[in-house]
Amino acid sequence: MKNEILIPKLGWSIDEAVFVEWHKSNGDYINSGDDIFSVESDKAIQVVESIDSGWLWIDPEVPKEGQILKFGTVIGYLSEDKTNTTINLKIDDHENVENNQISNQLDKDEINTIEEFDKRAGTQEGDNKLNISDRIIISPRAKSVAKRLNIDSFSEIKGSGKNNRIIEKDIILFHDNTNHKTVGLDGLSPNHINVTINCSELIDFINSYNETELDKDLRLIDYLIKIFGHAFTDHNQNNDLNLNKVCLIDNDTNKESFFVCDSKNKGLKEINKIATTPDVDSIIDQSTIVLCDLTKYSIQFFNPKIIAPSLLSIGIGKNLNDRSKDLFTLNFSYLKEYESSMFNKIKLITEFTNSPYRILL
Repeated sequence: MKNEILIPKLGWSIDEAVFVEWHKSNGDYINSGDDIFSVESDKAIQVVESIDSGWLWIDPEVPKEGQILKFGTVIGYLSEDKTNTTINLKIDDHENVENNQISNQLDKDEINTIEEFDKRAGTQEGDNKLNISDRIIISPRAKSVAKRLNIDSFSEIKGSGKNNRIIEKDIILFHDNTNHKTVGLDGLSPNHINVTINCSELIDFINSYNETELDKDLRLIDYLIKIFGHAFTDHNQNNDLNLNKVCLIDNDTNKESFFVCDSKNKGLKEINKIATTPDVDSIIDQSTIVLCDLTKYSIQFFNPKIIAPSLLSIGIGKNLNDRSKDLFTLNFSYLKEYESSMFNKIKLITEFTNSPYRILL
């Protein structure tokens, strides 16, 4: 008896995945729960566990690293029989990720931007003119991180993956080395502050709240939006950084934005509902905090780009040295004239984070 090994469905709207590697070899005995291979989507690299036990039958030649495979594709078998582990698989001729890349040496007018990459990546006519040695190979996760960090060029990024493939750590390293080049409004260089906050009390509060609610949808970002509302909304101060609107940018799609106005006076459930419903009518203005959440990625400190005419951008990262998973980073980009105001605001944010019960639902 043979059990098929299939490419899993990684999400409701994801029908294909990029094959990364096998974790086991042909002829190995596999127990249920063992890691057997990895695949990659736009979101992350996912290790797939076996749901059955048996002897692993795979074709060492397919699938190849970087090959795009449709959901449900058979890539091997688990068999009760050890006597014959040699098989020849014929996998549908799907595109290889390498065939979707564009040359960084096409001609004098090179294609270097992420947007141009997306536009040309699926053009078969352009692909046929390229040599493999000229192609820029970038993983979906690396490309997603590049968009989140506002990196619009990859011609100068050296890939450290197999076949010089640009991977996530290459994007982060490039960003860290070029952070000093960040430019703000009208050519002005913004100031940056990077701080670490302990969210243990806040996370405990959120977990307790979700345990008592049927929807259980409250997120850390929802509470931080409310905290920012308390810290930056103060109508009694003059000439201060007084902001009453938060724009949460969804960089996964690079299209959707979520606007929450007057979050100081809104409940967490209301904020959660608004911050998960795309708003195509609202616009970023000088009263807007632009918020970028990168906690899903291996990014700690970074300087978010100020999006005019907003005066402040806040990026949220994850402390990579924190084993308790309670430490996060807040990365502020703002105009120099608001320096003194920023320190007061950051102090308030820290206080509210350490004592989340001070803010009523």
